[in-house]
Amino acid sequence: MDINVVINQMVQLFMILGLGYFLNKINLFDTRLNKKLNKLLLNVTTPAMVLASVSSIKQSSDNGEVFVVFIVAIIIFACLPVISYLLVKIMNIPLHQRGIYMFMTVFSNIGFMGFPVMKAIFGNEAVFYTAIFNMIFNFLVFTLGVVLINYGTTNQVKLKAKDLLSPGIISSIIAIIVYFSKIPVPTVLGSTFDMVGNITTPLAMMLIGSTLANINIKEVFTEFRIYPYTIIKQLLIPFIAYPILHYFISSPLVLGVALINLAMPVGNSAVLFANEYNGDVDLAAKSVFITTLISVFTIPLIVAIFLI
Repeated sequence: MDINVVINQMVQLFMILGLGYFLNKINLFDTRLNKKLNKLLLNVTTPAMVLASVSSIKQSSDNGEVFVVFIVAIIIFACLPVISYLLVKIMNIPLHQRGIYMFMTVFSNIGFMGFPVMKAIFGNEAVFYTAIFNMIFNFLVFTLGVVLINYGTTNQVKLKAKDLLSPGIISSIIAIIVYFSKIPVPTVLGSTFDMVGNITTPLAMMLIGSTLANINIKEVFTEFRIYPYTIIKQLLIPFIAYPILHYFISSPLVLGVALINLAMPVGNSAVLFANEYNGDVDLAAKSVFITTLISVFTIPLIVAIFLI
């Protein structure tokens, strides 16, 4: 594994974020466009990325290990809400910000950033395992995520059956059905999903950069609570999780994918959902920026300590 490849990937993401910042400053991006891009990402490009991931998952011949990855992903996502609740209590997060902190703890950047980073660290085989995590992620982010993002606010959230039929959830369900039923996906259809899904990462990073452009740059680094939060989220939790995961997981690859997913920075989805549900967009954008910046150091550190 080449640490430089991982660092280069992080730098690329920051350059795209900087492009979004610049485009806002020259008025090519604005608040109105940000909202439209937000809906495009949530309802079109992210679901396309989920559907595109099915073809790569189907390449695996070891269905037993794929099943193990599903179980590991489900257990991790079942534990993270509990961890997030304890975290906001321990850190004494203000009530109106607890929802966004809990959301950020549960839903890390395993999609937009996870795929290229996993490929850089472990190679192509890790990509489809990450896609499995991403399918569980996408099913939960449109259900549990909506509840968490509004926790501690005055927003009344009632999840009805029809509200659960969002493009994100529908695409996740279709992807799971296609995988287990081995339904062949026509090449032209898979390629179309892949092409549309591929714009998710750069578009999301530009959106975050554009959002940051509306904040005083000095304020990005003065949200002091984010720093201890980042250390807990991206170092302490993986450090505690490693011996537990290592005890139950025999495959080095599955162990590595699970551990690095836990060490990922705050996901772009925090900004997307904060925009969608009138959450603290500034806090979400600052957190994505700072945790992603720090992950340039924390992810290589986790890999060097536990996975080499």
